[in-house]
Amino acid sequence: MTSAPPEHPAVPARSRRHFLADVAAFAIACGVAPLLRAEPKLAGARDARDWLSRVDTVSRKLRATAIASGDWRRDIDALNASTTLAEFLPQLQFERALKAMRRAGKDPAKTFVKLAEVDGSLTKAAFAAAYFVFAKGQVITPHGHRGMVSAHTVVGGRLRTRTYDRLAREGDALLLKPRLDTLAEPGFSAAISATEGNVHWFVAETDASATLDVIVQDIDANGRDFAIELVDPLAGSADANGTIRAPLISWERSAARYQAG
Repeated sequence: MTSAPPEHPAVPARSRRHFLADVAAFAIACGVAPLLRAEPKLAGARDARDWLSRVDTVSRKLRATAIASGDWRRDIDALNASTTLAEFLPQLQFERALKAMRRAGKDPAKTFVKLAEVDGSLTKAAFAAAYFVFAKGQVITPHGHRGMVSAHTVVGGRLRTRTYDRLAREGDALLLKPRLDTLAEPGFSAAISATEGNVHWFVAETDASATLDVIVQDIDANGRDFAIELVDPLAGSADANGTIRAPLISWERSAARYQAG
């Protein structure tokens, strides 16, 4: 990645607060920065089970086509902005995820949350939840999504996060509009829809950088067939409106280009 990225608006400054004392101690022991959150715009979840229940409710609406993917994205981001997820990380198996971090290779470690162990009623949840834990320099390369949506809340460290709106597919390329380029710290939440922020790219600035992801599959978003589409925005040509024609590339090419160094 030799060229400098374009300037994009950063996430607006938000009022933050630290972990409760016991959660702070846990985080420090794990080498993870305290989780911070935005000022709430709605009542936050009371505990881990309440948060999971709310995620399940809105995800069921999406899968039943009662809401659109854009509504799901806004609902999940609002829920995460109003919930102090830091308080719930021990219940949500974060320590197990941290232990899975590996320094070898360029890919972060992915660990699924065992939802039924947190809430026995979620044996058939409408979503999956997973942590991605990064060592410094590890990368999730630029890619778009079909047949699914996801949300990504930073729960540790610092990640350079770039997102793009997906405007269309044109032959062997995706047409993208840059949406966000920021250093995301704990409390930051970015969900995707079929269009908004559908393409994203993460690079860990620190060890133990981590996201807690919510994933909903088997929906009609750019087609029902699940697919991850690797793109090369740095090689894309931009028109006068800033729309980038980003070539679709292979996994091997994506790793070689974006995980080098």
